Amino acid sequence: MIGKRAHTLILFLFLAILFTLAGCTSGDANKGPIKFGVIGAYTGPNAKPGQSMKQGVQLAVDEINKAGGVAGRQLQPLFEDDASVPAQSVSATEKLVTKDDVVFLIGTFNSSTTLADMKIIDREKLPMLVPIAVAIDITESGNKWVFRNAATNPMQAEQLMNFIYNNTKQRKFAVLHENTDYGKGLANAVKTYVGNQGGEVIAESYSIGDTDFYAQLTKLKNAKPDAFIICGNLSEGSQITRQAKELGIKAQLYGFGGLASYDYNNLAGGANEGLICTSYFEVSSPNTLAQQFVKGYKEKFGVPPDMFAAAIYESVYIAKSAIEKVGTPKDLAAFRSSLRDILAATKDLPGVQGPTTFDAKGQAAKEVMIVQWQKGDKKILYPKGI
Repeated sequence: MIGKRAHTLILFLFLAILFTLAGCTSGDANKGPIKFGVIGAYTGPNAKPGQSMKQGVQLAVDEINKAGGVAGRQLQPLFEDDASVPAQSVSATEKLVTKDDVVFLIGTFNSSTTLADMKIIDREKLPMLVPIAVAIDITESGNKWVFRNAATNPMQAEQLMNFIYNNTKQRKFAVLHENTDYGKGLANAVKTYVGNQGGEVIAESYSIGDTDFYAQLTKLKNAKPDAFIICGNLSEGSQITRQAKELGIKAQLYGFGGLASYDYNNLAGGANEGLICTSYFEVSSPNTLAQQFVKGYKEKFGVPPDMFAAAIYESVYIAKSAIEKVGTPKDLAAFRSSLRDILAATKDLPGVQGPTTFDAKGQAAKEVMIVQWQKGDKKILYPKGI
């Protein structure tokens, strides 16, 4: 038999252990590192930009933590690979949100994966910063937890088409797009713009992972377009430009952000000479914050950053600015909710891509650059004077 005093002592020790464990759980939102999730395509067809994303986050976190962290706490990124597959991205999001108890998320690379993850974000009520995925539905869905610091499909398409219409006489376009939310969104935006201007668009599609585009390119070539517009990313885009050159296509080639990285240039092997595309960021930007970022990135990784690294680097600093204003939330749910409200009020926040102001839908107004590949490097065609 256990004596009364011993029984009391055992009960006291049990309660002490219980309260100690409770204090170590995610319910205490004001102690320990601030964990956030970063979902990206670290393997698969978009592994190259995925690596840039990871490095952009690592640089931002290192800088912030070295300077004392945020509100005296260190940032701790948790990386999860989605390989550009929506189902895998959903699993990664579930893990980060419900098991790892992250305060917020950043990601993903693809529009289709981002749209799939947004259902969890809405259900679990935590903010998500979207620095790269550009499908219009991401910020038109009514999901108040999503904030994007990148130009949408229509924004990019309109800016590129404005450039074409203002600087050329090209009015008949061949469009080859990947069969994803990203690719279809860009193609539809181009069709809408050209249709409103009385022009003509002939379109063909392909799937991610395809390597043979000769049939689509031949069909489009036979339509005798003034220009070809590629709505895809670097893996397939580099093959498309190579095969277009092999088929003797002389029409001007255009593309979007996925064709603005030096990895694309290396894969295209010179077939991209003269191609004109949009870009979110260029190392030659005169922006002071951008130049500091370029210098830090080169020192840490030995190569210049691309626009994917810049966009996600900027998103970490957007989150930092908001976290500094959160105060002392009572628990994780309160932390997430307060962070969302502060992000929604973000206005004219300086960044490497220019200032960020989120509208009522969580969309930032971002202007892209128009660049042209010339002898392995990029010349900025728009805006002038950079």
